[in-house]
Amino acid sequence: MKRFIAVLLSLMLVLVAVGCGSSNTAEENVSNEAVTETETEAVTEPVELEEVEEDVEISMQIVWAEDSGRGKAIREILDAFEAKNPNIKVNLLGGTQDAQKVLSLILSGEAPEVIQVPYRHVQAIGEQGGFVELTGDFGGNKDLFFDQIWQLGEFDGSLFGYPWMGHSIQLVYNKTMFDEAGLDKAPETWDELYEYAKTLTIDKDGDGTIDQYGLGLIGKQSHDITWMFNMFVTQAGAELIKEVDGKERIAINSDEGKAALEFYSKLVQEVCPPDTANKNGGDVMADFRNGITAMEFQGPWGVTDIWKNGNPFEVSAAEVPAGSAGRAADIGPYMLTVPVGVEDQKLAASKLLIEFLGSKEGQEMLMKGEVADDGNYYPFRVPIRKDMKDTDYFKEHPELLVFIKGFEYPSISTPSTGWIRVEEEVYQSQLNQVMTGQLTPEEALMNIEEMGNKILDEN
Repeated sequence: MKRFIAVLLSLMLVLVAVGCGSSNTAEENVSNEAVTETETEAVTEPVELEEVEEDVEISMQIVWAEDSGRGKAIREILDAFEAKNPNIKVNLLGGTQDAQKVLSLILSGEAPEVIQVPYRHVQAIGEQGGFVELTGDFGGNKDLFFDQIWQLGEFDGSLFGYPWMGHSIQLVYNKTMFDEAGLDKAPETWDELYEYAKTLTIDKDGDGTIDQYGLGLIGKQSHDITWMFNMFVTQAGAELIKEVDGKERIAINSDEGKAALEFYSKLVQEVCPPDTANKNGGDVMADFRNGITAMEFQGPWGVTDIWKNGNPFEVSAAEVPAGSAGRAADIGPYMLTVPVGVEDQKLAASKLLIEFLGSKEGQEMLMKGEVADDGNYYPFRVPIRKDMKDTDYFKEHPELLVFIKGFEYPSISTPSTGWIRVEEEVYQSQLNQVMTGQLTPEEALMNIEEMGNKILDEN
């Protein structure tokens, strides 16, 4: 325990940088916040957990406020768990995604028994013994999840974070505009994406000015441009960072990285609104909602945003188009963890709660979502299990299955803690300058490599 505390303290500054430097979604910038089948053949061992034989009270901390729409939605799921386990009471606590606060709670010994944690924190804290190992109880469920997602909760073969909910970024499109243009399916490759976007970039009223654009992309100097562009990086087969002689080196200045940046820039210049260099994820959503663009890259909220705004057009979703190296989608999975120090009946109760939240019943309850201004409920994340298509909700709304499918081919925007400073101090600005035409892709990639490696050498 002493070693854990000492090492964890040394990790705090690094993890704080990760927490402060990452925001995984365009949805986080919004003020109010295609059907693809997923795998269903999963061979699992039954989970046989210790029974709780006495009255036990535990707490669960989520990343949102407990009285928020999301907190209230999760409270309903906890109520269902308590109904099945009347001797277990679960208090719901609000929290943040800030790593320092999670670490401080663990170090103080006052952490809640179950904590919702962004995937990027699980391995670093679990490696140092900050979380209870869950392999023995839940390892048999591995086949319920895509391999790379399961691995995000592991360190050295041991499971410390159980996948719960999250999002992947996929292609959201205006099916009404597609039908009007004679397009009967979503684009599946980069070439098709460009061709479709050109077809959908139209002067609708004949006044000589384009008023409908094929695609919305992010160009503003912000974290949003990095997660969106990084999908293209992965699709092209490039890497952000690689290890050379035991040291982290910037790797994106490659033929593959150049192809990704040239293609992204081409899309921005030819098929996106002219002010794209000033747009973040929320701006892109607004353009799509208002019929300015025909396609965008968003999580499930890209679909529900149209639903909750009166369905001005028919919206659908499909897998991200594939580059030369295949498909890649930005992801934001949340894991369920138990901090070190939880023992005996409280530990048993915590594991029963995790088992319920990760069950098909618990996962489907997520899709009730949170209440919106119109009084209806809309999903804010999707389950991470890959066997959900036979549940009632996804039978009714199969278009949202694609956001689970995206976990199969993740694009990781934070490949290492060393990348955080590179992204904030160099990467974002260089990408933006390509979008504004101030730099060529070659110049920007050279700058990213040179300045980025200097930063990595300082870490």
